[in-house]
Amino acid sequence: MAEIEKEILDQTKGVAVEVYKDALSPVVKPIGEILGFLPRTIKLALSSWEKWLINGEESLRLTAESIKEKVKLIPEEKLVEPEPYVAIPAIQQICYCQNSADLRDMYANLLASSMDADKKWHVHPSFVDIIKQLTPDEAKYFKELTPVLAAAHPLIDIDYGIGKRPVYLSAVTNFTDEHLDVLEHPENIGTYIDNYIRLNLIEVLNGRLSAMDKVYNRMKTHPLVKNLIQFYPVDPSVKEKYIYKYKMFKLTNFGLYFMSVVCYDHDII
Repeated sequence: MAEIEKEILDQTKGVAVEVYKDALSPVVKPIGEILGFLPRTIKLALSSWEKWLINGEESLRLTAESIKEKVKLIPEEKLVEPEPYVAIPAIQQICYCQNSADLRDMYANLLASSMDADKKWHVHPSFVDIIKQLTPDEAKYFKELTPVLAAAHPLIDIDYGIGKRPVYLSAVTNFTDEHLDVLEHPENIGTYIDNYIRLNLIEVLNGRLSAMDKVYNRMKTHPLVKNLIQFYPVDPSVKEKYIYKYKMFKLTNFGLYFMSVVCYDHDII
């Protein structure tokens, strides 16, 4: 241990001075280059972090390119400086989106909107944190929703009965078969809907629209529903083995503002 400590001390002589000089230079060197100053022993311990930091730089670069293209659509007289309480946390979070173009695009739209005089006051500071709480799948799916407050999307819950005097327990919650083709993990759609509700992006309404009868019937026999139901024991003594609860969801006002800022390059409000 003493030898390692001595090696670290020997190799780090002057490192702090070099990094300090770089920080004071007009253009700060890329993180990957700064890491080059680190001694071999420390670099070995931080090798996985170095990869993460370099990938984070690439994520920032890709987002910057996207913002550049989006800003071109804003009239020059409408370009304004983004509010730091939006821009700074957004830029910090972009480093975590290195594997998701959809999340990067949300941040790029948010930053571009914050530089548009006509849209910047629609950019709520909580939007940064909301994107942070979305998976790439949830970002993809949210973009597919109809950008109209009155638009309703079908949902069903399915309960199964057990016992002579049946008690009904939940088997499927918040299932919809809309836009499942865009998802990497369509079996998680119920969880995604739950998360949108938690974030106040959508609201769920109980009831069945007669215009959606065909959709509800199709959803009841969807392969994913059949797969979920098979994990729950069917009691042969129960006459009505399953109870179907018909619902729908739609964007909240807050959700529509969020969509207008992070999902589109044009106004929908």
